[in-house]
Amino acid sequence: MSAQEELARFLRARFQEDARVARDAVEGAPGAVWGVLADDIEQVLTSQDGRTTHTPLAQFGADDPVKLLTHVARHDPARVLRDLDAGQALLDEHGVRHGRCRTCTGRERATGHRSPCTTLRLLALPFAGHPDYDASWCP
Repeated sequence: MSAQEELARFLRARFQEDARVARDAVEGAPGAVWGVLADDIEQVLTSQDGRTTHTPLAQFGADDPVKLLTHVARHDPARVLRDLDAGQALLDEHGVRHGRCRTCTGRERATGHRSPCTTLRLLALPFAGHPDYDASWCP
């Protein structure tokens, strides 16, 4: 399997994984709009190195915890799903056939450079922390 095919497979798996998590987050309330109500919130669950901890909002250095919570609300499941749809559309546009991106084949001929296409490499960057991510895809 070519690096291009491996990268495409990796992206499809991550898109499916993130879509499942986003759909699960709103399973009981489809179409819900997320917002911010910070009055009673004192902690945020954080995870690092496989350990989950309760971190007081004050530790994030935000004078106004609403700023942090607004960021979380802006990335609600509906937005995540739209973003994943866009990523999947780009992946489909750059459909990998016989180990090569059909969209970038002309550029490959012109440059002689045969690595995963730039679009797929850029789509992979947000997943750089995933254990299956291969840094050689995005040098």
